[in-house]
Amino acid sequence: MKLRIAIVVLGGSIFAGLTGLAWALPAATASVCPSCYGFERAAPQVYVEKGLASEQAEAIVKFVDEGRQRVRKFWGPRQASPRILVCSDSACFERLGGGRRRGMSIFDFVAVLSPRGSDPVIAAHELSMIELNKRVGLLGFAREAIPVWFNEGIAMYASDDLRYLGPEGAGDRCLIAPSAPLPSGLFDWGRHALTDQHLYAKAACATSRWITAHGGPGSAVEVVSKVGAGVPFDEAVR
Repeated sequence: MKLRIAIVVLGGSIFAGLTGLAWALPAATASVCPSCYGFERAAPQVYVEKGLASEQAEAIVKFVDEGRQRVRKFWGPRQASPRILVCSDSACFERLGGGRRRGMSIFDFVAVLSPRGSDPVIAAHELSMIELNKRVGLLGFAREAIPVWFNEGIAMYASDDLRYLGPEGAGDRCLIAPSAPLPSGLFDWGRHALTDQHLYAKAACATSRWITAHGGPGSAVEVVSKVGAGVPFDEAVR
């Protein structure tokens, strides 16, 4: 009886959290009804703003496909199948709660790209984070079972983001090594990001070095699978 009550309470908490998220972030509701927010389907799971010229829509589909290929190269067959909303102007992205970011994602069901993030790198970054979230599950996502620095680091590695990493094949791809433990929680990460302009490069460095030392991307994918199965992160990375 106590277990049943706990499950009901937990389910209610998750539902309330998701309902609040949908209210707070228009992107969540836009993923359910893209046309309600001025989007139309350009390809399976890819939505662009209505009235966009066909050649512009085709260019968007092309870079999204390139981003998906980068994610597939790192993760293998994808488990997540999110809707991808691509804004062609800043007003659209701000309307969905994006602010000044290049892109954003919500759990495993939607990625939104701004005009500044309309390229394979940012698409792959957001899709990698979605793939990780899918594999750790809703509860793992909610309790931040994977440290943010590792999640972001994987996303930068998978997307081959040369803003924060040296070129592939360069041996040590680290550009800026962290001199202190990196923030693991979302709140702390956001707070540090306001004052440390090299935070993302440090996370990319720490993650790329871990991946290299442990035999390649497959080792990171295995860590995520273990965490998704309930193994604590600190134990999974040993």
